[in-house]
Amino acid sequence: MSVKRKWYITLMQTDSSKMVNLSISKNIGHFVSAFILLLIIVLGISSFYVWKKNVELAHLNRLEKENQLLREKIAFVSTQMDSVLIRIKVMEEWEDNLRGERRLKAINPDIRALGSGGEPHSDPSFLPFDDNLHRIYNEYLNKLNFIKSKTTLTYETHSDLISSLEKRESLFMSTPSIIPTYGMITTDYGYRIHPIFRYKQFHAGIDIANSIGTPIYATADGKISFAGTSGHNGKLIRINHESGYQTRYAHLSKILVEKDEEVLKGQIIALMGSTGVSTGSHLHYEVYSLIKNRCVNPKGFFNLQEDQIKIAQNTNNFTRM
Repeated sequence: MSVKRKWYITLMQTDSSKMVNLSISKNIGHFVSAFILLLIIVLGISSFYVWKKNVELAHLNRLEKENQLLREKIAFVSTQMDSVLIRIKVMEEWEDNLRGERRLKAINPDIRALGSGGEPHSDPSFLPFDDNLHRIYNEYLNKLNFIKSKTTLTYETHSDLISSLEKRESLFMSTPSIIPTYGMITTDYGYRIHPIFRYKQFHAGIDIANSIGTPIYATADGKISFAGTSGHNGKLIRINHESGYQTRYAHLSKILVEKDEEVLKGQIIALMGSTGVSTGSHLHYEVYSLIKNRCVNPKGFFNLQEDQIKIAQNTNNFTRM
């Protein structure tokens, strides 16, 4: 006859000597042990699941805060882009006003419109996550493309403007446009009776009378092509200018420059005199057009404004005398 095995469990209170003995069958013991083990596993899995959810929730909260911050930053960037667009508009108006003041060719409004970025683009990066963010992002992206196009066009037109102004300034400085000395104009450009030889001749310049030693000024930037004595002209200076003109200064008492020297508009180049064939102290001043191969009336160049000057010819003939 076999004996059934049992499990015995003894319970005892810590503050009493009494003991309680319990006995359960082996099968029930196995069941209780398995149940307790299963309960521990379930509690462990539940705890892990709760911990994982808490971590995910914290991550979602962080993402939500980052998303909100991103929206705020995008809104700030949009404000800054609007500010840039306002500045570009101001720059365009400044350029248009300057072109108008300097009588330069205006920028065609249609050309400015072409610098507006073309057709809008759509970037689908945020479309799977947030429709609103997708819309806002593409709105600002197209605004950025618009700014890039406008700044590119504005840079090009400004560069063209600067280049035009530099060329005009260079042309102005190399074009005779000031009076070469102080004094009284005693003889104009045109036909006259020669004061010494008494025959009718064409006077190719103007005579400005003053005392000997009065300063003579270069009427434009240029290079001295001749500085010396030349027959009836006495002491003479010729200056070639990059605008296509040559200026001539005759009857000088003293020459202060040398051949091939570069001179600037307004620079003192000589002193007035009465050398050569002359009846008194004066400057004989001529303006010679290298493109027309003849002298022109110097009075037409006095007090010329920058926007009144036009190119006489290219630089290929500047060295002609």
